[in-house]
Amino acid sequence: MPRIRKGDVTWVEPKLVAEVAFVEWTHDGHLRAPSYQGLRDDKEADEVVAENPAPIEPELRKGKRLLKLSNLDKPFWPEEGITKGDLLRYYRDVAPVILPHLKDRPFTMKRYPDGWNGPFFFQKDAPKHMPDWITTFRAMATTRDRPPKKRMISFPLVNDELALLWMVNMGCIDMNTWYSRIDHPNRPDWVLFDLDPSDDVGFAETIEVALLIKQALDSLGLVSFPKTSGSEGIHVLVPVERRGTYGDSREFAEIVANAIASSHPGLATTEWSKKKRRGVLIDANQNGEGKTIASAYSVRPKAGAPVSTPLRWDEVNDKLDPSAYTMEVVLDRVRESGDLFEGVLTTRQSLAKALKQLR
Repeated sequence: MPRIRKGDVTWVEPKLVAEVAFVEWTHDGHLRAPSYQGLRDDKEADEVVAENPAPIEPELRKGKRLLKLSNLDKPFWPEEGITKGDLLRYYRDVAPVILPHLKDRPFTMKRYPDGWNGPFFFQKDAPKHMPDWITTFRAMATTRDRPPKKRMISFPLVNDELALLWMVNMGCIDMNTWYSRIDHPNRPDWVLFDLDPSDDVGFAETIEVALLIKQALDSLGLVSFPKTSGSEGIHVLVPVERRGTYGDSREFAEIVANAIASSHPGLATTEWSKKKRRGVLIDANQNGEGKTIASAYSVRPKAGAPVSTPLRWDEVNDKLDPSAYTMEVVLDRVRESGDLFEGVLTTRQSLAKALKQLR
């Protein structure tokens, strides 16, 4: 209660039941964006209870496999009151829609043992203590050594719920995978347009550039799928047949990006140097072998714990607020609409045909 005089408080006996729509429970027990829907005469006041998600169990078993979870109460977003257990519970609940996007893709662990604002480190090679029921894929990859070296690496594969939760238990906040799968590791499943606003522009300009990219792709007869990056940008994915190389996907993205940047100077750019960059960067260089992307439905290590959220194109407008897509909001969207990124897995389009048109 706020600080008010005792005489200004009137206590009442709960008798009426109201229906209220709201976005989510806040972590201090309040309703976010509540909207009164009317009174209910089919329910008694003493029947109403708070609806909360089931807690995560410290031990999970699937057949002979056992996963022990640790430090469930550890603050991962102390400002929001979000714990490691809350993060694990989200990934448990979102597993049915995120796992198809992770399955059979080499996985890079990005670990935040002390939460989103603490130190982090990358780990491409499967840790020696990783359970043997998490499968791996061996591939030649560039290490993060200085100078970089190439060597064989055993990449983990996050193919089921227990593997997913093991990664989260190891401090992985977002799920970073290759664009290709292990049966054709040199053939990407999509072309990525990664939009990153510079300091001189904002999210409104990023939306404008995303819509220009959609217009260009539409003119080529290509279906595309947008999602929030979970930060300040937008990702646009163009699913393609697994026949082209990473070089083909990068060339395609470069041609489209250069065309938009040249026709909209100051709004869009392909300039990599941050000192020289003006406008929204359309980053085609993210299309490359061994590059990773934070998967759809990944929580991002940012203030407020935003989620990289699949969108409908009609949601990409001046009302779009990426920070509004919290874990609770995303789970509600999944319950209501299913996986809005399912088309990324099922749509196959000819990259060769599109490149021929552009060339």
